[in-house]
Amino acid sequence: MASSPDAAPPGLPPSDDPEVVFIIPLISRARAYDWGVVQRHLRATLGALRAQTSPRWRALVCCQDRPEEVAFDGQVSFLPFVAADVVRDETAVVFDNHAKKDLMLDHLAATHGGDGYVFQLDADDLLHPRLVEHIVADNNGAGYWIERGYMYDVARDRLAYLGPKRLRYPFGHTFLRECGSSSALRFDFRRDARCLETIRDRGKHAEVPARMAAHGLAMTPVPFPAALYLVGHGENMRQRRGKLGAKMRYMRRNRLLPRAARRVRNEFRLRALLEP
Repeated sequence: MASSPDAAPPGLPPSDDPEVVFIIPLISRARAYDWGVVQRHLRATLGALRAQTSPRWRALVCCQDRPEEVAFDGQVSFLPFVAADVVRDETAVVFDNHAKKDLMLDHLAATHGGDGYVFQLDADDLLHPRLVEHIVADNNGAGYWIERGYMYDVARDRLAYLGPKRLRYPFGHTFLRECGSSSALRFDFRRDARCLETIRDRGKHAEVPARMAAHGLAMTPVPFPAALYLVGHGENMRQRRGKLGAKMRYMRRNRLLPRAARRVRNEFRLRALLEP
């Protein structure tokens, strides 16, 4: 049967030099409770990227305000978001992430020309130093999602397990379920920008693997605990909405024992990343 004239052409195989691009939407100075806290956590997020064992990544930060405490360069760049930020009671508990993500995706399509994986990263979460290395070496051409990681309560300096239920953690939830910084979606701009349609159909973060599977992309889980989800620092959206209680209950039920917590702190370089 002849192909429909509107059908997308078959995808190219992955190249030998894919890149992981992190898109980071940042809350504006006007909407932040404490702009200094926002910048401190962004520096930690970027510090975890700069500690990656593979250099094949870049990051875009999009905001109305250029963070003055962050060093930008050829690998970490700033994309201005020019729409005025009107702060009202209702916008204090809503981020303008969607418009910023769309702008960064359009910018990526206009400037990249290659292929790889785009990772939406919240400006307060921390990634394992081997994450980029794993993605670009495995390079499955479909994408990746984070099944296992940890929740970190900044205020109380506590860590909890995130992952499938197991004997030690019978109440466990996957990292994907709890945190939006959890998936690397396939992009390929070598022919055109049609992949943006698929990326923009990602849905909610817990739905991403199923939504991508509907487009023929069989994403695979990262085979190690790959990220830290930070809560309790005052600028987390769930905390702003007064819904942090469920996270705290999860922390109590799934808290890491001291030995495991020390190992995680060392692996993720928590002390170095989060120092003032």
